[in-house]
Parts: sequence; C-alpha cells; structure tokens
Amino acid sequence: LQKNLLAEAQSLLLQKFMKSFALTSTEQAVVARGRNANLTARKKGKSKSSGDASAYQDSTAFEALLGYTYISDKHRFNEMIGWIKVELDELDSK
Repeated sequence: LQKNLLAEAQSLLLQKFMKSFALTSTEQAVVARGRNANLTARKKGKSKSSGDASAYQDSTAFEALLGYTYISDKHRFNEMIGWIKVELDELDSK
C-alpha cells in the first residue's frame, strides 16, 4: 500500500482519474489551485526538493480535490473514493 502513497503514484492516479472521471468546473479549479499551491511552496523552499516536481504538484492537487470534495459533497466524495479503490485494486493485482 505504501507504494500507492508516493507522489509519483498519486500523479499517475490523478492523470487516469481526470481522463475517466468528469470533473465539474469548480473541481477543475481546485485541482489547478492545488498544483499552484505546491509550486508556490517549492519556490519558497517549504517543500521537499528531491523527486519530480510535477509529480508533487499532481499529488498535492489530487489531495486538494479529495479534501475539497469531502467537505463540500460527501456523495461525490464517495463516488471518487469508489473509483480510486477499483484503480488501486487493479494496480495491486498486477
């Protein structure tokens, strides 16, 4: 399970998620702000400097999306979590 928590794994998951899960315009804005927030933190030296910066941006964006959805729409959040569980099960079976 730990391999699924790495920024690179979350980045790949976000890319698949955005291709197969229709996001509202608000959710798209949350993803964009999450990416930008990570970029701002990296510029200020508050974030890890190792690894792929793009992967860290994506993972932060994905976490921001899930956090926002958890607070704003529990039903939508549960749909997203259901999709994520299926994807992680598929990855674990490979």
